[in-house]
Amino acid sequence: MHGIVNRTLVKDKMYNTFPSVTRAADGKLVLVYRQAIDRQQEFGKRTHVDPSSCVAMITSYDNGESWTEPEVIYNDEMGEQDPCIVCLSDGTLICTFFRWKVVPKEDKELLGPSFDYYGRIVFDKWASVHVGTMCIRSEDNGKTWNGPFPIKPDCFQGPAAMRGNVIELMDGTLLAPLYATKKYGDLSQSLVAASNDEGKSWHYLGEVPAVADHHFVEPFIYRAPSGRIDILMRTQLDFFKYPFDETYCNLHISHSFDNGRTWTIPEETDLFCPNPVNVLNIDSTKVLFTYGQRKDPKGIEWFITDAEKPLISKNEVKMLRLAGAGADDLGYTSAVKLSDSRVLIVYYMTDSDNSACIGASFLEI
Repeated sequence: MHGIVNRTLVKDKMYNTFPSVTRAADGKLVLVYRQAIDRQQEFGKRTHVDPSSCVAMITSYDNGESWTEPEVIYNDEMGEQDPCIVCLSDGTLICTFFRWKVVPKEDKELLGPSFDYYGRIVFDKWASVHVGTMCIRSEDNGKTWNGPFPIKPDCFQGPAAMRGNVIELMDGTLLAPLYATKKYGDLSQSLVAASNDEGKSWHYLGEVPAVADHHFVEPFIYRAPSGRIDILMRTQLDFFKYPFDETYCNLHISHSFDNGRTWTIPEETDLFCPNPVNVLNIDSTKVLFTYGQRKDPKGIEWFITDAEKPLISKNEVKMLRLAGAGADDLGYTSAVKLSDSRVLIVYYMTDSDNSACIGASFLEI
């Protein structure tokens, strides 16, 4: 049996979503997430596109037992989305996020040609389009941040978005997984950008081959003990051809044997995963997969598998935390080791009183 303790970390009157957690060089846990006004009362529903959204942070000095009050670490005229954080080998914290430009609906022409392909009208009030990915850096364990530094693949016409993880290679090169379109109107492809100066500048490195009628989005990259790099992609069919709710596919995977420059043709796994997956090294032989499941029974799912040859199968899945009835706004997991036997997994969910909150599970492994 695996012991599981579930908690709520952040629950206030805001719409708190998309958490990511890491351990800083000074030992504390650092958790970032998207904070925005909760539009439920005003409009009767919530949105992932909002001019108020920003990057917030909480920290813990006792392995997640208690947390500081939230503080905003990045906010500008855009709407920030999907912050993800990692601690590099020298202690530098890197936080990535992508941004929405949001204007009054009457001014939608200000958003440029990409609006015709990717734009959204929100609550019949705002027009919006996402405008690319940025990263910010901290060299003092999260006390101060510098940037933002753009992560922009020039060979892709569509703006690149990111909900994934930066990894650091042995030579210090950083890799970031993105998704974007080669030209306006194309389906999304996954690609990798690289940095050789700890996140201050980025350049295109390689891309995953396209597959007809498939969107590859929200990729996560994982480096196996042998050095092979896997990219794990949430996958949907072309939602211009099919009803949106029927487009979700199983998780797809591609491999690179040259540190992200070239990639194999994506292969479908046996795992239905309508959320981005997160992979955490438990030790040199095992990894932990977590993700949000929005198909009944809805909740947060997990499994442990081999580090070199992961078995990504529905037969391995266990339920970490069930969601409430009708709650399908959930997931986007992130995990960090607390000790040799315990892992902290964070995610967002809708609580029993319909409050959007950052949840956490302490898992005995």
